[in-house]
Amino acid sequence: MTRPLVELVEQFCQYQLKQRGKTEGGVQAYRWVLEQFLVFGRARFGRVARLSDLSKAVIQDWMDEMAARDLSLGTIRSRQSALSSFCSWLVKREALQANPLAGMDRPPHRIEPPKQVPTPALMDALIEAARSRQRPRDVAVFLILRFTGMRRESVATLQARHLDALWGLRRVRVKGGHTRDIPLPEPVMRYLHAYVAQVVTPSVTTVTPETPLFWSVWGRRSLGKQRAPMTGKNIWRLCKLYGRMIGYPMLKPHDLRHGVAMEVLEQRHDLEQVRALLGHARIDTTQIYTMIRPAQLKQAVSFYEESARQMMAGFRSDKNSMFEEHSYVPQTRSLKLQ
Repeated sequence: MTRPLVELVEQFCQYQLKQRGKTEGGVQAYRWVLEQFLVFGRARFGRVARLSDLSKAVIQDWMDEMAARDLSLGTIRSRQSALSSFCSWLVKREALQANPLAGMDRPPHRIEPPKQVPTPALMDALIEAARSRQRPRDVAVFLILRFTGMRRESVATLQARHLDALWGLRRVRVKGGHTRDIPLPEPVMRYLHAYVAQVVTPSVTTVTPETPLFWSVWGRRSLGKQRAPMTGKNIWRLCKLYGRMIGYPMLKPHDLRHGVAMEVLEQRHDLEQVRALLGHARIDTTQIYTMIRPAQLKQAVSFYEESARQMMAGFRSDKNSMFEEHSYVPQTRSLKLQ
């Protein structure tokens, strides 16, 4: 029980990657959360965290410390869930007798609508910005994000074998280590095939089914030009860069996923189609897009405008009416700056 946790954390991450088929991004998220617990353990005990530190009391103290830092309920819940997965793995390997989180309270899971949902025009502006800069790789990335709502990690790990004629993308690795077939418009697929032929092929010796579609290139003074397959973080930075160009500096890749979901729901009025496109395992996850925001609520009752106008016109024609039209205009008060 005195075994350092850092070794077990790395074994757990390798298990998730190699045996469970989790994505690199998902494993990195596990590693980061568990490292936060290790940091907490070192601060609490003044030494490297050990297996014996995985007790209900210590974990509750970690939860209390996160709450004291005013972390959101969703953040605390996801970190608790990651630690619980780690403990369950230790139980299966008989390193722990029981999962200490099994009987602990979990922060409530609150379903809230996305705060930022880009419009179709804004998503189109991203593609136009990349096209005006003559960046075919960026155009290809934004086309996929724009018409599929894929997560950034899935886009970053696309390979040549995923392109299927003019239908779309086949057997793409998605969240949870699963694979999905994702359709794309025929013109987009033509562009992607041209991109592979004219951009990817000249830059590699031979295009194989495992050749990544998207590459990052950067320069170092001592090493010269470096080249490596893109990661989810690269796509996040790409969205921030182009977001500033089009006047939307807070743009993130996941915002585009929300934008696609809302557009499909508004066009098709079918929540199941949205769920299938996004790859949600449960329909209740998709239902956040049915929460009407104030602007949409105003539009939803716009059909009342004409009937209200006719009714008020009738009031104005009534000579015995107690109220005149001007009495319906609210009076505003001037405010002085202190």
